Amino acid sequence: MSDLLTGGDLRAREHHRIEDEARAAGPLHGVTLPNGVRVQVVTVGLDLTRKLLADLRLSKDSAALQREIKRQLAELGSTQTDLAGLFGPSMLNSDNPQHARLRALAVKAFNGKAVQELAPRIEEITAELIERLPVGEEIDLVDALAVPMPLHIIGEVLGVPEDDRARVRTLIETMMSMDPEVSQPASDELGGYFHTLLMSHALDESSLFGALVVADEDGDRLSHDELMAMAFLLVVAGHETSAGLIANVVHDALDNGLWAKAAADPGLVPVLVEETLRQNSPVRHATHRITTEPVEIGGVVVPQNTLLLINIGSAGRCPVAHEDAAQYRIDRPTTGHATFGHGPHFCLGSALARLETETVLRQLTARFPHTTYFGDEQPAVTHNDIMASLTSLPVVLRR
Repeated sequence: MSDLLTGGDLRAREHHRIEDEARAAGPLHGVTLPNGVRVQVVTVGLDLTRKLLADLRLSKDSAALQREIKRQLAELGSTQTDLAGLFGPSMLNSDNPQHARLRALAVKAFNGKAVQELAPRIEEITAELIERLPVGEEIDLVDALAVPMPLHIIGEVLGVPEDDRARVRTLIETMMSMDPEVSQPASDELGGYFHTLLMSHALDESSLFGALVVADEDGDRLSHDELMAMAFLLVVAGHETSAGLIANVVHDALDNGLWAKAAADPGLVPVLVEETLRQNSPVRHATHRITTEPVEIGGVVVPQNTLLLINIGSAGRCPVAHEDAAQYRIDRPTTGHATFGHGPHFCLGSALARLETETVLRQLTARFPHTTYFGDEQPAVTHNDIMASLTSLPVVLRR
């Protein structure tokens, strides 16, 4: 069962049972990732999950993570040595004070005021994409809407040219595939693209990438490696979570008989989004951490230099935190979860992801209140150690 915590040919929500059974069995589960790297998956309740996500002994330092991963790969005889794509020195893979320094440069583009200023453009892009969708026949909503909408938005925020976004999307999907035969070349190609883009001097300084290139705080500027790592993080994280959340919440609304209710009552849309974030999170695990000293987790002492993946889904379905926690319900008094993290690394793009998802669901239900899921088989879930979103979502849009 352990290896199914980070992969496997799973269908929608099948991973819930695996994660919840793992949480009931114990706090730690040794897993070998497809590249041969060994990690411990943490499955604990919501309160402890939040404490661990904020625990400074569970480091996010890029150098420490890369050192341990490379050590394990070398023992396996692997020639994979470039981990800069997913483990570069971005704010995701850094501890304070470096984390605070890097986060400060990006936060203005994702704070509440900035996100609300994006709302009209999000409405416009969503409407344009929905207008192109065929009615009364099968379509894949992941490919037609859930992925391209947030990719358009983050592309505009960051300054990725529209003509390049399809290529960037393909490279990200390949890089996240967990297959080292193709993921590393995709990471290399994406890195080459970002290098060319960031060094081209053609970026608009009003875009975030343009601003980062010239950012100067008291004489301190981002290094080339920091710029590259920031580019990887913001493009990948800036659309991957939103795309997964959009697909999951549409599926949840249809599968739980709530689509027509959301069409009749738009006020229900944010409730559905929060319940999906809790019960069917598109983020399966928080990104890699490494212990800087022995750490006790749920009564088990984890040695120093242990790689950890903290499970997010089982925390949201914690029976101590929520009554009837495994079930999808819209009448909960609270919907606490850890999908966007906790502590210093709380997701910078959480407000944007919520707004994008609410906009899509509100527009879709309003225009197509009688939409149905197409087919008898549940859709497949992504096969990687971080995300748990749908690879496709066949629906028939009906007015």
